[in-house]
Amino acid sequence: MRKLKDVGPQPDEDVVNMLTELKKILALESISSLYQPIIDKYSGEIFAYEALSRGPSDSVLHSPTQLFESARQHNLLCDMENLCRKRAVQGFVQQQLPGRLFINISPEALEQSNHQKGKTLELLTEYGLTTSQVVIELTEQHAGTDETILLNALRHYQEMGFAIALDDLGAGYSSLRLWSQARPEFVKIDRHFIENIDSDNTKQEFVRSFVEIAQSMHCKVIAEGVETQEEFEYLCRLKIDYFQGYYFCRPQAKPPSKIQLDSAAQPLSKRSKNYVSASALVVHSISVPQTHKTNEVVQIFQDRPNINSIAVLQDNKAIGIVHRSELLGLFSKPFGRDLYGKAPVVNVMERKPLAVDSTLSIDQVSRLVTSRARYHQEDDFIICKNGEFLGIGLVIDLLKQITEAQIKQARHSNPLTQLPGLVPINDCIEQLIRDERQFVVAHFDIDHFKPFNDVYGFAKGDEVILALGQCLQKFASSSHDTVGHIGGDDFIVLWNSEDWQNRVDNIVKSFSHAIKDLYQADHVQMGGFVCPDRYGESRFIPLTTLSIAAIEISAGSHQSAFEVSSCLSPLKHAAKQQSGHSMALNHPAGVKQVGADIRPEKKAENWRDEIVIP
Repeated sequence: MRKLKDVGPQPDEDVVNMLTELKKILALESISSLYQPIIDKYSGEIFAYEALSRGPSDSVLHSPTQLFESARQHNLLCDMENLCRKRAVQGFVQQQLPGRLFINISPEALEQSNHQKGKTLELLTEYGLTTSQVVIELTEQHAGTDETILLNALRHYQEMGFAIALDDLGAGYSSLRLWSQARPEFVKIDRHFIENIDSDNTKQEFVRSFVEIAQSMHCKVIAEGVETQEEFEYLCRLKIDYFQGYYFCRPQAKPPSKIQLDSAAQPLSKRSKNYVSASALVVHSISVPQTHKTNEVVQIFQDRPNINSIAVLQDNKAIGIVHRSELLGLFSKPFGRDLYGKAPVVNVMERKPLAVDSTLSIDQVSRLVTSRARYHQEDDFIICKNGEFLGIGLVIDLLKQITEAQIKQARHSNPLTQLPGLVPINDCIEQLIRDERQFVVAHFDIDHFKPFNDVYGFAKGDEVILALGQCLQKFASSSHDTVGHIGGDDFIVLWNSEDWQNRVDNIVKSFSHAIKDLYQADHVQMGGFVCPDRYGESRFIPLTTLSIAAIEISAGSHQSAFEVSSCLSPLKHAAKQQSGHSMALNHPAGVKQVGADIRPEKKAENWRDEIVIP
């Protein structure tokens, strides 16, 4: 008799096995959470974490795609998402992670009949988080989603104090339409548009358009899926607020609380000694436990007339805030004292105050205040350190700090290019020296600039300066290098990029091409023009070129920005002695002259030859 072939479990059996596995996962709560940092562009610090869920490692439902698809098919999506949110919040609180928590919610779960409103808020209350610490991230929208139900659910979250993030922007028409209707606080640009954006002009235009629309809607942009330095460097040139991707950190069960970006890769504002964090905004640290009676809080306000807000704590974590005006207004009503006086303060506190981490910059705090302005009028806010209460900050003090910083920045920025001037550049050099960093200081000077100004006028001269500033910013890494305009036609670049000499080559090529459009055609053809010198004699003036002086700084080699400037002086002179584009560079073995006597209309890629100066 022929043996029948074992065909394995039949489809119905597969369904039963999958349902059994799902119920087992829900019963044992065997979901693990991974956290991926979201990086703030302006400070280089972690702004938030996105929580990502996984099934048991030994389960066929380990993959999130299989896990949620199976839950969807068996009408257990709400139960599964509730469990994932619980595990995400648990891990976030237990590890005392800084910043905000992004938790994912699918549109389909919001539509299901067993979706219960208020479960997320109950969960946060249980673990001592406020709504201002959590962002609801709406995952991809499926065909057939009822937009009315979806919009109502999102507005319900916003009214409770949650910020909303829209995921996968640009992945479909529906996401763009939802963006215009829901007005989320954050949008995440789909990875499709981020991959190889540094070399794809079409993607660059799409992302540029997304950013412009977001700015008009006061919406913050997150570029997700950043995986290479080239992608990151290009995105830094755009007005994108936050970054997420493998380039910074992979999702981890125990993620870092800080991303150790190269200190030189941090923005100039953070490296400067003038950097101000939220901790500087603390005006007092008066708080009460959640069990405190409201009468006792009123007495504190009466005893301390200068205090306008008091934090309410549970296990040293802020769960709310009480405002003087609101509480005294409540007590001034008929029977107000009788009704509320003996009640615990949690009954009258604001349950969704703005809470910020002490390490955030004042710019970051300002953006958080602004993002909540559509729903809350902030006067005071809570400042935390490592998740625990540190003190109360005032919005008026924040505005003063922002105004002072803007005035100082304007005072020390070049009015033409808006680049940092000599004072912040020197601050940056001093900080890099203190950090014992290895970097390169390069001075760029435009040759034959005064004769050009005399012949073509100051407006054209400004265009030459702007052209150089744009070339420097284009090829300097916005994440590693710092460009400054220290006056006239003098620029400084603090190079931390290892390939800085290649970047200088590209700057020369780009500048050579750009200035041709600023000359008359016959002058370009001749390679210059004739004009009288200071003595009235006619001289031939070549087209403008660049003289570059560069000095390599190593740990302990220089003690101050003044010493660096002094060492640059002979290199500037050496570069100026060469015709055409030239660069004088110091080396441990001596000084080298790099340059060639070429004019910009010739092949700029051949501009660099090495000549040792004895």
